[in-house]
Amino acid sequence: MIRLIIDTYHMGSWNMACDLAIAKHVGKKVQPTTIRLYSWNLATLSIGRFQKIEDIDIDYLKKKYIDLVRRPTGGRAVLHHKEITYLFAANIDHPKLPKSVVGSYKVIAEALIKSMEELGIKCDMEKNKNNHNNTPACYDAPSIYEITVDKKKFIGSAQYRNESYVLQHGSIPQIFPLRDYVNLFKMPEDKKEKLYKHLEKRVIDINTLIGRTVDCEEMANAFKKGFEDVFEEEVVLGELSPSEIELTKKLVDKFEINLDD
Repeated sequence: MIRLIIDTYHMGSWNMACDLAIAKHVGKKVQPTTIRLYSWNLATLSIGRFQKIEDIDIDYLKKKYIDLVRRPTGGRAVLHHKEITYLFAANIDHPKLPKSVVGSYKVIAEALIKSMEELGIKCDMEKNKNNHNNTPACYDAPSIYEITVDKKKFIGSAQYRNESYVLQHGSIPQIFPLRDYVNLFKMPEDKKEKLYKHLEKRVIDINTLIGRTVDCEEMANAFKKGFEDVFEEEVVLGELSPSEIELTKKLVDKFEINLDD
């Protein structure tokens, strides 16, 4: 069985702490494999586990009231705004997941593609290990097995695994905030404009693909079908346990970044 949690809007630090709390419970086999779908109270820039804050224009964040949070996963900066975010957490011994990051990434990508088909969106997965441009932007090129449409990056994902669990989460943009995204980085204006023009041709969102946005319930129905097909398990609606909520509260400080420091 896979537990599917349809969550609501939260601050970035809560979202990251909650993802980690779920994964820790799944890793201990206290909870089953879990999908969580959620959104963000404020537009929030998440940076990778090891990414330098020096890459980010903090003054622009403050001016635009954009929050900043560090992810438990790797990768580069992602602006979460008009989107639905997914978490997939599984025990490290899950029989459907290979032991490598890339192998498990591929299986989860297959489930994401099946899910998007339920929304009428035909996707592919990137087959090549691309070289990213020398920018802190996550979207300048799709990584291997990320979800694309007509070679444009659609769903960006990041994974962390240890001896207990696999934690993967990713952004499904409804309307991609391209101009704000580019302006968040510390770089000369001519490089920002070059990055903007590059990304215009390289990213795509739900609204562009199907002419509308998708609510969380519709996305949940799509995930239910897609993950049942690939993982051959029933996907059942569930909710956070009291211990997951308590652990989330304890972990929130781990992900908060004070913009005034």
